[in-house]
Amino acid sequence: MTLPSHEPVMELLRAAIDPVSHRTAASSPADLPTGRLIAATAYADADDTGMTRLSLLGAGTAMAAFGLTLEIAARNEQDPGAFLDSLAEASQTRGDREFPLAVDVIRRMLSDGFADGAEILGTTFARSEQESLTLLLHLANYCGTTIQLLETRFGTPMEDTLQDLSNALQDTDTPA
Repeated sequence: MTLPSHEPVMELLRAAIDPVSHRTAASSPADLPTGRLIAATAYADADDTGMTRLSLLGAGTAMAAFGLTLEIAARNEQDPGAFLDSLAEASQTRGDREFPLAVDVIRRMLSDGFADGAEILGTTFARSEQESLTLLLHLANYCGTTIQLLETRFGTPMEDTLQDLSNALQDTDTPA
């Protein structure tokens, strides 16, 4: 038996490349395609009185964000840590207090491996449902923006990037 498929993550990443998912004027995250998928996952878990689906969605999305960070930093001929520093600085300049947590997840994965990034996810999920949903939304939107940037700036078709991510996530499916 294997862990649930990586397809829910891929569905979230596909929604994250939809420009509608990046509307800042949305009255609620549930108004965004990414927000609706995350909420549906949370509701499905609530029906089962657990957080398995949401945890797997978070882990897969964090892995995708990590891989995309490595790719975009390499394309920019920049150290991944320096790239993350520039993201954190830009979010501070915008006054965004929530996105830095997504950057921290990726940074911890970069410096200390996946387990430390997963620790931030787990702590956030245990602390606050709203904060965990916001973290997932930020990770997904970061992935969507990065996928779009790879296409517009470097000519890598979004479908190629999505296929690469699908292959990488599929390779992480492990026997239970």
